[in-house]
Amino acid sequence: MSTVPLPTTPKGLATRRRLLAAARDLAVSNRGHFEIASVAAAAGVVPSLVNRYFGSKAGLVAALVDDFYDRFHESVFALDLEDRGDWAQHERLRLEAGVRYHYGEPLAAIVYGPLARDPEVARLESERVAAIVERAARSIRRGQRNGELPVGVDPGLAGAAMFGAMRQVMVEALGRPSRPRPDRVIDVLWRQVAAAVQIDPDRATRIERRS
Repeated sequence: MSTVPLPTTPKGLATRRRLLAAARDLAVSNRGHFEIASVAAAAGVVPSLVNRYFGSKAGLVAALVDDFYDRFHESVFALDLEDRGDWAQHERLRLEAGVRYHYGEPLAAIVYGPLARDPEVARLESERVAAIVERAARSIRRGQRNGELPVGVDPGLAGAAMFGAMRQVMVEALGRPSRPRPDRVIDVLWRQVAAAVQIDPDRATRIERRS
């Protein structure tokens, strides 16, 4: 993982974003494979700038994975759902957002597929997944305190089951030549979530988003 600090100027930040976008496009086009020279050429800069902003190719790959999970967090966990019902309704909406994120993000199949075989990526991803599981466990504890979930549910195990199921189901769905409809994926995953926290899967009625 790169330890290069983020740029402090608008120009530097813009260049870093341009390099990340170029690397993301090349990774998607070439099943996770790219070279520093090709990234620099696509971004319209000299190769030395890649090392300046990311330290190495490994640092650039790590930044790609971090960016993927940062955007996942923003799309799913940063949602303000306090006025959208109880625990089950909140988590159903987050699940729907998570599936939409994966279906709309071409890098997802690369992060979960070819890049996952890289030891450094695997280490970094394990850290990000651990943070997601802990966030899920905190949510479950809150649901238990509010009387919305059974107190006998183990929050850590249930949280791991929830994201573990999503990750593996998304690997299967995104890897198919003809992807299943998102609503079918959501239904399968929601039943896994409901089983993990021991609630009726039909308890959460879908709340339509306002247009």
